Amino acid sequence: MHSMRNKFLYFFLACSLLLTGCWDQVQLNQTKLIKAGGFDYTKKGKVRTIAAIPQVQPGSREEGKEISQVFEATGNTARQSRHNLDRRIAERVDASKNLIIVLGKEAAKKDIYSILDVFYRDPKSALNAKLAVSSKKASDVVSMKFQEPNIATGNLGEYLYDLIASAEDASHVPEVSIQTICPVMFDPGQDFALPYFEPLEKELNVSGVALFHNHVFAGTIKGPKSILFNLLNATQSSKSISTTRKLPNAKGDGPAKSVTLIVKKAKRKLKVSVKPDNSVSAKIDLNLTISIGEFPSKHTTDKKGLKLVESQLNEVLTKEAGEIIKTLQGFNSDTFGIGRQLIAFHNDTWQAIDKKNYFKKVDFNTNVTVKIMNFGIIE
Repeated sequence: MHSMRNKFLYFFLACSLLLTGCWDQVQLNQTKLIKAGGFDYTKKGKVRTIAAIPQVQPGSREEGKEISQVFEATGNTARQSRHNLDRRIAERVDASKNLIIVLGKEAAKKDIYSILDVFYRDPKSALNAKLAVSSKKASDVVSMKFQEPNIATGNLGEYLYDLIASAEDASHVPEVSIQTICPVMFDPGQDFALPYFEPLEKELNVSGVALFHNHVFAGTIKGPKSILFNLLNATQSSKSISTTRKLPNAKGDGPAKSVTLIVKKAKRKLKVSVKPDNSVSAKIDLNLTISIGEFPSKHTTDKKGLKLVESQLNEVLTKEAGEIIKTLQGFNSDTFGIGRQLIAFHNDTWQAIDKKNYFKKVDFNTNVTVKIMNFGIIE
C-alpha cells in the first residue's frame, strides 16, 4: 500500500517538473493604467483619443499624492490613435482598469460602433466601464479642472464613475456599460440611451439621457423627464426614486404648488398590437407606488385629499409620458424595443413595414397610475 502511494507521489513530482509557468505577465511598474478615456473627431475626420492616467506626483509634500495626467493622440481609427498614444508615453498603456468612456457630441453623431469595435475585440478591455456622451468635446470632460481639490487628483476616473452611478440610483440615467449596449447595437428592432454630460466651467452636470438611433446620437431628454423616461423603459432596478412635480391648475411656483414623490415600486406593462393593414399600436401602463416626500399643503392626509392628489399626479405624469413619447418618435429612437416585439411576435408585419421609420408611425396609448402608500411619518 505504501509503495503504491509512493509511486503516485513520484509520478506527480515528475509531472510537476514538466509544467511551465505563465509568462504572459504585465509588470505594474512598467504600465500606465487608464482610468478615464474619451473620443473626439478632429476637423480632418481623424479619431482623437484622450486618456486620463493617475500618476504619483514627484516631490509632493503629501507622500503618495496622485495627479491625473491627460494624454492625447490622433489616428485614422480608434486602434491607431491608441497605438500613437502608446508612443507618447514611456510605459505601456493599459486600459483593462478603465472606468468610463466619454464620447464627444460630434463623435456621437457618427456611428459609435466604429469607435467601440476595438473594445469588443480586445480580451483585456474593461467592458463593464460606463459610457457617456458630452454636450461638448470629450476632452472637455476628461481634462476638466474641478473645484473640489480631491477630484483634481488621480481620482478623476473614480469621480466620473461615481457621478454616473449616483445618477443611475436616482433614475436620471439608465444603467448601461460598454458590454450591455453591444447586443442592442446589433438589434435592428431596438435603440438605446446613454448618460448625457454637460460640462460647465469647473463642474460637471449629468443633465439627462442621450438618445440614439442606429448607433448615432439623435437627441436628448433632460431634467425631471429623464426620470419618467427611465421608468417607462423599465430599465431601473427597484430603488427609492425621488422627483418633484407641479400640480395642475396650480398658480405660481411656491412650495405648496408642488409635490415631491418618492417612488417605492414601479411596474410597467407594454403590449404591442398589429392590425390587418400592418399598422402598429402600443399600450404602456405604468403603475407607481409612492410616498409623499414633501407637500406643504393642508388636508392631504384624509381619504378625500389622498384621492385628489393621486388624480392630479395621474394627470400630470400621463401628460408628461405622452410628451416623452413624442420626443422619442421625433428622434426615431426606439428605446422601448417595439421593433424587437414585432420581430419576435409579429414577424410578418415586421417584414412588410418600413424598417427605417416604423417607430414614428406607432400609435401609442400611455397611462400612468399613481397609488400613494403613505405621507411619510405623517398619519
